[in-house]
Amino acid sequence: MKTGETHFIVIVVPDIRNEFYTAVVRGVESVASLRGYYTLVYTTSELYEKEKTVFEGEFSHLVDGIILVPARPDYTLYEHAKPTVIIDREIPGSDMYSVCVDNYKGVVLLMEELIRFGHRKIAIISGPLVFNIGLDRMNAYTDVLRRYRIPLKQEYIGIGEWFEEDGYYLTNQMLRLEDPPTAILAANNLTCIGSAECLCDRGLVIGKDISLVGFDDSVVARYLSPGITCIRRATSEMGEIGAEMLLALLNDRQCDIKERKQILDVELIQRNSIVKIE
Repeated sequence: MKTGETHFIVIVVPDIRNEFYTAVVRGVESVASLRGYYTLVYTTSELYEKEKTVFEGEFSHLVDGIILVPARPDYTLYEHAKPTVIIDREIPGSDMYSVCVDNYKGVVLLMEELIRFGHRKIAIISGPLVFNIGLDRMNAYTDVLRRYRIPLKQEYIGIGEWFEEDGYYLTNQMLRLEDPPTAILAANNLTCIGSAECLCDRGLVIGKDISLVGFDDSVVARYLSPGITCIRRATSEMGEIGAEMLLALLNDRQCDIKERKQILDVELIQRNSIVKIE
């Protein structure tokens, strides 16, 4: 404490119910522990007021640096904070160090896979259009429809939060339409799980009666019969890279950081959740 260093870093995430965030935490811890740093995990429940406590007041004195999945796109809160690295959610207008994935490409791959199977009535279930994870994925959805000259139907766009209950509710709303979609693209793992649960409760067989694809691989996507086609992205690797960036900042080794903003690639995992439209 006399040196002003605690060798603690805090990992700030929205929640730990999402296996993506727990994987990020594992990645950060694996790197930090090898370098003699201890990690704390703090959940915000997407609440800005909770997030502020990390950057203001006594809490900020307890840690040397911060790995952050932000709750709000307000980078002014972090400008004069301890060294901080953003994970997953890019903050518009900021030049903060960050590690994200190619969200746009991921949805393009999913949309083109559905179109390849003959689908034209494709719905999307998304979280808020605030960060890149919402904006880039929605932009990819609308751009692909335009590219393939498929009419955009507002009733096929469902926006809620990034949770299972939202996936369930919005899927149920889609199925009640007079002209329901033949395919649903769930924009993250939890909304995909909720959507799959709704389809099963309605007695629909995924890959036979309706198609479902998702952004983010998950245990459910892998093992729920027939297996859900999805986008696989780096998870724990994002935490590892973010931790390496943060430790470089803490030890005045900015020259070791090749890119201030790192964008990682994504991969389409083909399973059996898409029915072919004749």
